[in-house]
Amino acid sequence: MKESELREVAKCAICGKGIMHGGLPLFYRVRVERYGLKMDAIERQQGIVKMLNGHALIAEIMGPHEDMAEKISSKEITVCETCSTKQTMIVALAMED
Repeated sequence: MKESELREVAKCAICGKGIMHGGLPLFYRVRVERYGLKMDAIERQQGIVKMLNGHALIAEIMGPHEDMAEKISSKEITVCETCSTKQTMIVALAMED
């Protein structure tokens, strides 16, 4: 990563501080993708499963092979070493600008 790229990503998406604030020269670049379930496609697939007496694998083969989820948003974020070791990480907060 070149200096100009590092300057662009040097702020943690979780705590908002610089990546070195904890003293360790380590950080993560993480791609976070948010998906939404397509309920109409799921209901259609479940209908096929019911018609085949609960045989989900056969229904998958015989079904229309629709996408069951759709990507809503995607973002690459920086996470500092301090935040990466916390037990809880609020993903939705990281997705905000």
